[in-house]
Amino acid sequence: MDRAESNVRSNYDKLKALQGKFLSAQREYQQTGKEKEKRRLKKSINHLKMDLAWALLDCGEYEKGLVLYNSLPRGAYGEMKYNGMARALTEMGHYDKARRILKKGLKKFPDSYALWIGMGALCSELGDDFETLKCLDIALQFAPEDNSAGLYNKAMVLIKLGCRRHALPIFDELIERYPDDPQYLADRGSLALDMGYPQQALQYYQKAMEIWQQNPVAYNGICLSTGLCSTYSELGMKKEALEIALEGLKKFPDEDPALYQNVAATFFDMGWRKEAMEALKKGVEKFPGDEDLKKFLKDVEDDMDDPDKGDKPPLLGLMLLMALLYKRGKKK
Repeated sequence: MDRAESNVRSNYDKLKALQGKFLSAQREYQQTGKEKEKRRLKKSINHLKMDLAWALLDCGEYEKGLVLYNSLPRGAYGEMKYNGMARALTEMGHYDKARRILKKGLKKFPDSYALWIGMGALCSELGDDFETLKCLDIALQFAPEDNSAGLYNKAMVLIKLGCRRHALPIFDELIERYPDDPQYLADRGSLALDMGYPQQALQYYQKAMEIWQQNPVAYNGICLSTGLCSTYSELGMKKEALEIALEGLKKFPDEDPALYQNVAATFFDMGWRKEAMEALKKGVEKFPGDEDLKKFLKDVEDDMDDPDKGDKPPLLGLMLLMALLYKRGKKK
């Protein structure tokens, strides 16, 4: 499964705060001479170390996070230690090591929701969707009260397998339980659009946008911008599609290449090939390593060189779909 939708900036803010607390606790531990106080501080340091390790993983600092998890004592932190180490190893591409850690952990904690979720994440990385679904179903048998991560991941796997109608009730349940989370509404809109119901999709996206505006997190904003742009385009509302695409790019110019794809695609659909090419050039300049942007730019340049050639596939539907799928994330 892919990375969680956490905003990068907030992740680093959280990491910085935890690092400060961790260093402060270490200094206090070194300065105290009371054995009882040392034991209390040692326990507090291990809790902070666990939180800090997970925050490091959220920020892509996998090796550092792995080192911290490895330093935790096995006793009280066994399940969490196995889970964190497995996540780090999975993210680093050390799949065999991650599998060994997860199997070892599940042998000791067979009812662990977190470890079965981790095994599902590993299977997803390996492209085994059916095994991923199996792991998630087992995880949900042992889920705590908040099982939203397992449900969400299951819904996304079902969509990947083409079982969209089986994913519908999961999203409906998540929306009912968490009505203030715009991401579930956005994903429900995306599903409606995929199933050929753009008017229904528009209602979900518009409701999600109302909620998002109260807490405009970048990740959700990008999802909504790409989704609304695709929906308006599907409904033939080109003016609205262009407005939302430009608004998304204005708000988050440094966040995601999909926003440049959306603007270019809407320009191209309106016959403004020069403007589409300029948007793509800016996108490539901002994200020089993004191959999708480069390919789209080349296609538009080729179209401008020979706009009347009839054997080329239409660009708009392909690129809007690419942009929409690009931002479909999964919660961990």
